[in-house]
Amino acid sequence: MTQLKSADQMPGNFGLPFFGEAIEIVTTQGWGLAKNYQRYGAIFKTSLLGRKYAVLVGAEANKVILHLQADRVSSYMGWQPFMEQVFGRPMMLQDGDTHRFTRRLMAPAFHSQAIASYFETMQQVINECLDNWKIHKTVPLKSEFNQLALRVGIRLLLGIELVSDIEQIEKWYKTLIKGASAILRIDLPFMTYGRSKIARRQLKAFFGNIISERKQQGNLQESKDVLGLFLASVDGTSSTLSDNQIIDELIHLINGAHFTTSTSLTWSLVELAAHPELQAKLRQELQQVTGGSPLCLEHLKKLNQMNYFLKEIERVYNPAGVFLFRGVVKEIEYAGYSIPPGWNIILAQGLTHQLPSLYTNPENFDPQRFAPPREEDKKEPFGLIGFGGGEHTCIGMEFAKMEIKIVLTKLLSQYKWTIEPKYTKISPISTPPKVENKLRALMEPL
Repeated sequence: MTQLKSADQMPGNFGLPFFGEAIEIVTTQGWGLAKNYQRYGAIFKTSLLGRKYAVLVGAEANKVILHLQADRVSSYMGWQPFMEQVFGRPMMLQDGDTHRFTRRLMAPAFHSQAIASYFETMQQVINECLDNWKIHKTVPLKSEFNQLALRVGIRLLLGIELVSDIEQIEKWYKTLIKGASAILRIDLPFMTYGRSKIARRQLKAFFGNIISERKQQGNLQESKDVLGLFLASVDGTSSTLSDNQIIDELIHLINGAHFTTSTSLTWSLVELAAHPELQAKLRQELQQVTGGSPLCLEHLKKLNQMNYFLKEIERVYNPAGVFLFRGVVKEIEYAGYSIPPGWNIILAQGLTHQLPSLYTNPENFDPQRFAPPREEDKKEPFGLIGFGGGEHTCIGMEFAKMEIKIVLTKLLSQYKWTIEPKYTKISPISTPPKVENKLRALMEPL
């Protein structure tokens, strides 16, 4: 029997005292791990804020941690240091029976029937936001898509229509999110983290009032928003989600919808501007599917070329983040190493998505890699995990995909655009947030 090596024997280093490699990882949105991968290979050690991590790259690592040995790791322990103080204990930070209970009660709000009921409202909000682009020919992409995604999220997750309420929630959210990436977590009102905590308390109070009002109104089963369906959800034992749990889920879901969707849309416009042939292909498909008639839900299901395109956005730009965290609760045996309880796992799916063993010429933006007969995402079942995998797969995935498709169909049918500043080639591994925030689209009506 082969003797397993201890996790401390992994290649790599633990970086600075206490901070480890946290500063570099935060400032590069995780892509700082790429140089460690190039130096050490598909398994190496690091540390963040006093905690030891094994960084794993590859579809097999994803399969082991998210499926085969998922009972040996904890999502809560993995994410808690970074998220709990900002987002509370949403489903993402739960494990085992608690996680399954919460997911079961949340599921009706994200079932295909519920998603279909959101279509008209989602399209209305998107059209209102994008019609303003006719006035502003130069559009700051990330900030505009942030606002659009947040407004869709607030309208469909909370049922809020009042503009003043939406604007207030937007302000609180901007403050809240800054605290999520703060390294110095000092709860004082003049510190970034302290202001974030104040914003969280304001959001909780606001959402609590909305929940009370919705309960008094009744007719929750007829709701066409997520909050109403959460409040109406009852399992076989007559159990329901607590108000505090619903508030945590809403705060986290709005953040996820806001961050993931805006990133996907920003880079979609960049790649479509860089590849006019893709614009033409998607426009042609859209015309063939709709026949010039108004967009409906059934049309979205038939946009195969757009599906391939969005999978490539998921692979290259990892809108939900470039890694997943797990805490080890029982010994993990992987690649000749024993990873003990108390250690943590980073699944670096952003690096996995760049592996030549999974994806032909991964440095190229090539949506056709997902079309038959290539279908490169099917080589390995955990080779593409931009929305997570296993029991913790993103519950709002179909909600996000529908929103992104509606936005793209609207833009493709009414505009053409160029992007400034121009880059001859953008490599995701060297794309910090500063680049994303500089991008501007010059819009021209078709």
